Amino acid sequence: MSQPLTVRFKGPGGPTTLSVTEVGPDKAEFTVKGGNGRSRAGANGEGSGCVIVLSSNGSSTSCGGAPGARPTAEPGTVVIQIATGQDGTAILQIASR
Repeated sequence: MSQPLTVRFKGPGGPTTLSVTEVGPDKAEFTVKGGNGRSRAGANGEGSGCVIVLSSNGSSTSCGGAPGARPTAEPGTVVIQIATGQDGTAILQIASR
């Protein structure tokens, strides 16, 4: 993606909204809102990214180096992966089971 976007889907805790609020060279900022609360984070810097795991018990977010492998989800979870690009784009991948 090269500009902000919003994705709505059914998460483990109910209706969930992922909003990518800013995309730029080596930068991606986002917010996830759902039945289990709200998470806001961002990836900044060359080769950086974030992984967000949503489950019926809550969520976790980890940011740092861009994840290398495609996300995989355990039953009852959603995994969101965002990686920054030097050209002002970001790669968004979502996996669920």
